[in-house]
Amino acid sequence: MRRPITPVLVAAAVAVTTAAQPSSVATWRAAHERQILDELLQFVSIPNVAGNDADMRRNADVLEAMFTKRGFKVEQTSGPGSPVVFATLDAPPSARGALTLYIHYDGQPVNEAEWTRCRPFVPCVQSASGPVTLGPDTPLDPEWRVYGRSASDDKGPIVAVVNAVEALRATGTGPLWNLRVVLDGQEEAGSANFHRFAGARAADLAADIAMTLDGPRHASTRPTLYYGVRGGAGLTVTVFGAKGDLHSGNYGNWAPDPSMRLAKLLASMKDDAGRVTIAGFYDDVTPLTPTELKALDDLPNVEAVLKKDFLVAQPERPEQRLERKLNEPTLSVLVMESGGGFDAPARSAIPASAKARIEMRLVHGLDPAKQNRLVVDHIRKQGYFVVDGRDPDDAERLTHPLIARVDVRGGSTAPRVSMDDPMTRAVVTALSRGGRQIARLPTLGGGMPFATFSERMPTVGLSIVNHDNNQHGPDENLRLRNLWEGIEMLADVMTMERP
Repeated sequence: MRRPITPVLVAAAVAVTTAAQPSSVATWRAAHERQILDELLQFVSIPNVAGNDADMRRNADVLEAMFTKRGFKVEQTSGPGSPVVFATLDAPPSARGALTLYIHYDGQPVNEAEWTRCRPFVPCVQSASGPVTLGPDTPLDPEWRVYGRSASDDKGPIVAVVNAVEALRATGTGPLWNLRVVLDGQEEAGSANFHRFAGARAADLAADIAMTLDGPRHASTRPTLYYGVRGGAGLTVTVFGAKGDLHSGNYGNWAPDPSMRLAKLLASMKDDAGRVTIAGFYDDVTPLTPTELKALDDLPNVEAVLKKDFLVAQPERPEQRLERKLNEPTLSVLVMESGGGFDAPARSAIPASAKARIEMRLVHGLDPAKQNRLVVDHIRKQGYFVVDGRDPDDAERLTHPLIARVDVRGGSTAPRVSMDDPMTRAVVTALSRGGRQIARLPTLGGGMPFATFSERMPTVGLSIVNHDNNQHGPDENLRLRNLWEGIEMLADVMTMERP
């Protein structure tokens, strides 16, 4: 570890005289909206694709400065890869306990050509009618959005955390919990450094409760708590035709077309309604408890909103709401490729092979290795001779009319904790202040190192950002209202009563 940095509190930034203190966190936030927005825009402007170590160290240094400014002691891990940034802030001796927050600061890769609002690392603010020019005194409409990579996933929540702390300190109202904030720079790429850090520093991460900050809110716009995340599994399957590409005129109607074969193979894995047809695929799913079922039943039905927002006439299995389907495993084809793809020069040739990358999002109870085996068994049942991690040899090509190469990827299990834990109930109570209605989901759609905390302490996740934020895709965005509300909600958590 690098030597911890001694925090230097700047009076103008952190300490505020009693006479000048705002009357509440919401009032402080309203008075500092432009300052908060500028901090987010500057942070989002730093490229943060995990794997580019120089960029990620720049992000870590900015994080160090952001947290140090608010009175935290901050340290970074050393060595290759994105640093883990660990920030601690102790409350007065009367602290109600310790709260550990997990957030990631890396983002998904970008293709600038796909972005239509602004460049991914040149963030901009837009209204529903177009770009907004920000003058020094421009009033900020809460419906405006910040566009840029990681504006929502997950730099927006980081900015909400530091400003919640600053608001509490400025108003003299908190934080009332000792804070431990761990910032992961490789969440989108496996979290290797974070896992090493968590193993070596388990005692420092220990707390009365942990909270992960990631993922979108429920489409009802209610602040959203989740009690588990998805696991994952997957494989790449390649099917073969002739030993090389063949002229489509000379050998069409004779040479097998691997693209068609692959399409039929993939189509055999789901029925017309979208349910996975692979034998045993759903068998080991842990059923939802009565508490979990009631939490889902209490949610507004947002199917019409989702259809309108994403322009889908009919979703898969329309008889069941999305919230229920989040608690079932998925099977998706993320990439298909044959003949070099559409970006390759046009040619009239039947390709020698076709390839697809299959991803499964798992839920509680499922074993990744078993789910991968079920997919491979299904491929065999379709008549394919399967070779593992290699291309078929000549003898195999001449012997077997249908051949599939399978490259299995590692996976992860899906943790889920009880909604009835007293500490997580305390979070619900805190977030319900002022009449807020909270959405509670047994399982978040995405995955993260939730189990690192949930296996050791009570853990819950909080989703701040808008549901239509385009995370992982082009034009990722964060609605300003979500950022403002996130600051106030986190301040409520940092001052919550101990059960």
